[in-house]
Order: sequence, then C-alpha cells, then structure tokens
Amino acid sequence: MDVRSATIADIEPCKRLDGRYSTGYIWHMDEEIRPDAVNVALRRVRLPRTLESRDPRCADDLFEVWKNSRCFLVAEELGVVLGYLTMVISRGNWQGWIEHLVVHRQYRRRGVAMMLLDGGERWALESALRGVTAVVQSKNDPAIHLFPRRGYAFRGYMDGYFDSGDLGLLYSLGL
Repeated sequence: MDVRSATIADIEPCKRLDGRYSTGYIWHMDEEIRPDAVNVALRRVRLPRTLESRDPRCADDLFEVWKNSRCFLVAEELGVVLGYLTMVISRGNWQGWIEHLVVHRQYRRRGVAMMLLDGGERWALESALRGVTAVVQSKNDPAIHLFPRRGYAFRGYMDGYFDSGDLGLLYSLGL
C-alpha cells in the first residue's frame, strides 16, 4: 500500500468511497453550570441499536478541497484508492487541521487510516507545523478511539460544530 499526494485523477475515486461508519456507542455531553463553576463530562453511551452514520463533511466539493488543501493524500493499492486524508493550515497557530479522513468500508481495520495519518503527520513536520488537530463527531466512536491510540490528546469540544448540530470533539498531536 502506498500513500501519496493526490492528483486531479484521484478526485472521482475519492468521491466514490463509502465513508459511512457503524457504531453501537455515542459520546454524550453532560453540562452543569453554576455561578462559581462549569462542569462538563463526556460519557460513552451504548445505543439500543447500531447507528449508521456518515462523515458530515461533504465529499461533493472534493475538487475545491483538492485545489485549496495544502495536504491531500490518498492511500492506494494496485491502482485502487482505499482512502484519503486532507489537511489545511491554520496560520494563526501553525496547526494542521484534518478536514477529511475517509477509508472505504471494505478496507478498514487494515492500517489504512494509520498510514494516512503517518503521511499527514510527516507532511506537517516537513511543513514546520507545531501540531495536527482533528475534530470528530461525538457519535464517531471508531475515530474517538483511533486518535488517542495515535498519541492525540483530547483538547476540548465545540458544541454544534457540524452542520447537523453535532458536537465536535477536538484531538491534537504536538509535533
């Protein structure tokens, strides 16, 4: 398997990848606000049935993402695109922000996401960035487990971050 910079020819294969995921858990936020304190707790909640969801970021605009991203990587094997990662730079703090990390369903649990993250982190180091940050849906339990395994630390949340109103959990890796 190779990870390389995407070309314009990779846009259509990336659009066709099945980025949906299944989970039996979500992360629920409990918030208590008092005059002298704000307490926030995130807890993993088992769902009564498996939830089928998709990445809330639209793949329809991948050509624009390709044009505007500083880092757009694809993982391929024998000419087949298995997944992709895109990252933009926040110049205010010299952080790379992962916008997309998509692995086609049938290629998951084979290290594809890890290889894409390796490539993205290497690119960030070579670009003299200070770190890499990913915002994950609170219902994307697989990604919530992936990032800490990679050394990313939980850094907080943004309520209503996604268009769906979903909570965004922030994970960062210092470089």
